[in-house]
Amino acid sequence: MAPNPPPDPFVLRGHATDVQCVSFDARFGARALETGDADGVVITWDTHTRREIARARAHAPAAGAIAMRDIVVRDVSDDGDDSASTSRAVRVTQGKDGSLKFWRRGDGDVGTREAASTTELPTRAMRTDVNGFCRVASDGGDLLAFAMDSRGSIEVRRVSSGALVCVAPATGSESDANDPRVGVAMCAAFVRSEHLFIGYEDGTVILWWLNLETGLAELAWRRRTHGETTLCVDVDAEGVGAVSGGADGVLVRYDFDIDARQPSKATVDVVRTHGPYSSVASASSRQPGASACAIRGDGKIVACGCWDGKIRVFEYKLKSRGRLLAVLKYHDATVTDVSFAPDGSFLASAARDGAVALWNIFPPSKT
Repeated sequence: MAPNPPPDPFVLRGHATDVQCVSFDARFGARALETGDADGVVITWDTHTRREIARARAHAPAAGAIAMRDIVVRDVSDDGDDSASTSRAVRVTQGKDGSLKFWRRGDGDVGTREAASTTELPTRAMRTDVNGFCRVASDGGDLLAFAMDSRGSIEVRRVSSGALVCVAPATGSESDANDPRVGVAMCAAFVRSEHLFIGYEDGTVILWWLNLETGLAELAWRRRTHGETTLCVDVDAEGVGAVSGGADGVLVRYDFDIDARQPSKATVDVVRTHGPYSSVASASSRQPGASACAIRGDGKIVACGCWDGKIRVFEYKLKSRGRLLAVLKYHDATVTDVSFAPDGSFLASAARDGAVALWNIFPPSKT
């Protein structure tokens, strides 16, 4: 079956350079969208009026803003009474220089500058020498994971205290051909706050169990599923499946079977592979490439942003055939990020052409 004709997007223009990341403000659902660019500027948009409502320089121009994450931090009372704890919303922004910044979220209604404004939190004992290639991953709560060095290790820390809680070590050996080193960690996503799904420089993907008792992550599953570097991963909302995209132009769909009694052991099936596509090539590269991916919250479809500026939308459900449903064409440069609105009503995409596009694509049923 041929894919449906793509809809026309509504385009937001306000960035003077490459847009690196798109993310929704969790406090306002689909209403507030935030975008970050290569100059370190973050813009907040009201998606109902489709107007810019605030902007701030989050990182130096040399660093840019490559990732944004919403987290909820619990503040325990001074006497240590956890029952008296309160929650507050915090925004994490990441620069290409490895810096992480933590921002208090403004109060008020979306559409006001008070709501969109940010105030940097007081400095804490958080490491900031993060590998600039790997976007910081969040479990939505107190845990952050980030790549720390060129050997491929991953650290998991608590936002509330800055404490190191777990390390996923570098994997492989430079001298053992049967156990090759996988290189730098390039992308990461949490699985139910208990595991990490990591993509690496050589095309390998690994599922790590976070053993918080020992502080050392244990390898639950490993496979080289991409012929070239793994560039993006996303895990579905239920934590039972995932996708990864690579510089080989391939999008891979996985199914997780994790035993709660033995979380360090897991069966991960490669369900299907999409691509590569002979037409996936950009002016700067004659190779295919899948640079961004996102699974919609209802687990029915997945979007893949490619180097040719196109976004390919596929069926995601395990028992589906994984059909190509649509090819979205607007951007004329590499798609750097894609994100579904929290209610699934539309898809946002960012690209190196400086544009942000909003797509009304296969909205979920309201039943």
